[in-house]
Amino acid sequence: MLCENCKERPATFHVVEITDGEKREVHLCEQCARDKKVALPPSLSLNEILSSLMEAHAEKDVPELSDVACPDCGMTYAEFRRTGRLGCQRDYAIFEKALLPFLEKIQGATNHKGKTPRRATQDTGQATELLRLRRELNDAIASERYEEAAKLRDSIRALREGQ
Repeated sequence: MLCENCKERPATFHVVEITDGEKREVHLCEQCARDKKVALPPSLSLNEILSSLMEAHAEKDVPELSDVACPDCGMTYAEFRRTGRLGCQRDYAIFEKALLPFLEKIQGATNHKGKTPRRATQDTGQATELLRLRRELNDAIASERYEEAAKLRDSIRALREGQ
């Protein structure tokens, strides 16, 4: 639908006026709406949108996170819920219990399945494999499975040298 005023640009504002029971509709483009001083809705920031989504999808607060603060940046879960922004990369791990269900509801998954930037210098499959191996290595060390840890260490080294 084209703007009823300029008849050039697509109409993105649809104003309905009801006066004395009579309904009148006006369809304007953004520029004509500004020129006619039509009240434009306030623009929302991404943080405001995320914050409102978190409020809408929060089934329950995670009580064990109420007193937890990130040791690196000092961010609390309550502050994250209020602002919609995390303070540092470590916050993802610290607030993981609350973030994973939220991300799954909003995005349908908790792992990235989107496009890869063209300027990516490293093969993402290789980077993902390195991350997986490092995670397994840490688990093996924590569980004192040292032979498995040594094999994982060697696999990581071979993958890095093959770059």
